[in-house]
Amino acid sequence: MLHTNPVITEVTDLADSCSPSLALQFLPTLFSAAHFLPAQWLGGWSLSLTQAALTKLAGLALMITISLILPMQNATGEQADRQRPQPFKVIYQADYKGLPISATGIRELSWQNHEGAEVPLYTFTSSALSIFAKFTEQSDFVMIGDTARPQFYRYDRTGLGRNKSIRLNFDWDQNQVIDLDSGEYWPLADTQISDRLLYQFQLQTDLLNQGADIALGTQLSYRIQDQNTLKDYVFSVKAKVTLNTPLGPVETYEIVRSNDQENRATTLWLAPAFEYMLIRFEQVSSDGENFSLALEKAYLNETPVTDFGDEIPKS
Repeated sequence: MLHTNPVITEVTDLADSCSPSLALQFLPTLFSAAHFLPAQWLGGWSLSLTQAALTKLAGLALMITISLILPMQNATGEQADRQRPQPFKVIYQADYKGLPISATGIRELSWQNHEGAEVPLYTFTSSALSIFAKFTEQSDFVMIGDTARPQFYRYDRTGLGRNKSIRLNFDWDQNQVIDLDSGEYWPLADTQISDRLLYQFQLQTDLLNQGADIALGTQLSYRIQDQNTLKDYVFSVKAKVTLNTPLGPVETYEIVRSNDQENRATTLWLAPAFEYMLIRFEQVSSDGENFSLALEKAYLNETPVTDFGDEIPKS
């Protein structure tokens, strides 16, 4: 705001000093942009212009040109400043249904450029493995601006209880999501829709771009395609919490799903100093379907994080 008045003054002064030849140079810009102007600005104009009128029009045309160009430059600058999490691999102590055995959880983000593809294809996976059970989730996606757009989602659970498998293909050309196992398909109702895993990456990305200081009470919402059902997940930043980990203490934001089911509570602890890396995850249900992850090891761009007190590895 401090720079607004001098800039306007300079452009206004220019309107009084432009030459007729400069006016003619900018006239195409003026008339091509005329549909942006209020009708009362145009009502008294004539195609028979005096030299004074041409001079004034040059300044006005230049002002319009600047007003149209600057927002695009600002938007480009803002886009350039947007951040995405670096490729990572995090290993967790996993616990499913309170099993008194050692289980390992792994979450990993990677990407690759496919020949002929306009944008990289990202893969985000989450898995847990024990001698009794195996659980795997995977989301393949592309980035459209700031939005992670799902392409393929896979879920597999084997071992304890009934086995379960889900495979969904997101066909954005046909605007539908297809269940590859049953052949059923449903319309894609939202261009910013997420899948049952990808929303966690989107949450991490959105927080990363809000910076290291998030106001308590901040809410973020995501629309999830869960087979033939659309669900809205709303998350609230609840508190700042320091967690002790094998890599040392780390400050986190405790984030809860505020519109979770009555018999279930979902909580994530994310570290702002490490690109909002997931440090701990808990989902507790009254029916005993409990699941948790607690960080043991972490890698950013294949570089091990040895101490949360150290500076974050950069790409």
